[in-house]
Amino acid sequence: MLQNVEYVKTDSFSSMDQSPPPNEFKKTLDKPVTQIATNVEKISMPVTRAAEDVPYWLSDCLKDAQNMIIEHHHEKPDDLNFGDCATFLAGKTFGVKIQNNGNASGDINLIRDLPSQPSYKICIHDMLDYDTRDNRRMVTIILIHQLLHAIHPSRIHDSTNEQNGINRLEHEIANKASYHDGLLNLESLYQSGKINRCHV
Repeated sequence: MLQNVEYVKTDSFSSMDQSPPPNEFKKTLDKPVTQIATNVEKISMPVTRAAEDVPYWLSDCLKDAQNMIIEHHHEKPDDLNFGDCATFLAGKTFGVKIQNNGNASGDINLIRDLPSQPSYKICIHDMLDYDTRDNRRMVTIILIHQLLHAIHPSRIHDSTNEQNGINRLEHEIANKASYHDGLLNLESLYQSGKINRCHV
């Protein structure tokens, strides 16, 4: 039921019509129009992304990826100085940025002959530049993959008889953390050829 409704008669609108008579329009059109010069310069600047403009949400994705690995991955790192993944991840520095790194979804500056490095730089494909729920979930999975390369630099992508490969570990962690949709979305991007799998 409507309350506090005011009803207005239609003939009350006719008194509100304040449009000028047709002759007034003609008078206005006959007057000369003066041009006013302005001192406005057109300035164009290229938009570039500075290093400090790296999206804040990447650090959220990195924290999420680290927490998922700590919770769901219980194998010891290749570097025997660290007893578990939590101490390994806490003892290292990770930088994440968006860039066009070929067609790979992600990349890490990994030195294969070392069991670990003091710091790592991870690059994410610029196709995943925008902060959306889907992109966050896909970026988190890519970060899990790259962090696993840092934890297990001796492993290859595919599984062998002796050990699980990075791809399998990534899928196990993502599934345990209920990131199935992110895995499917990434797989769709791989199948379409828009991005490629990691080349590490």
